[in-house]
Amino acid sequence: MISSRKDLKEYLLADKKQLGITRKFPRPFTDEIWKYEITLRKYEYWMNRGGGRGENREVDGADI
Repeated sequence: MISSRKDLKEYLLADKKQLGITRKFPRPFTDEIWKYEITLRKYEYWMNRGGGRGENREVDGADI
């Protein structure tokens, strides 16, 4: 569970290492998998921090 910026950074670095990437930023028209993982990790962080919609919400916005 990503609950802090430090956790987010650690997860992103681990994903980058797992993919074998040494660049600092993803390439604009390639690296789709890396960009997708970055987006998912940021979304997970955002949802775990409350996401501005309150706690305990599903992805589609329905209450649990």
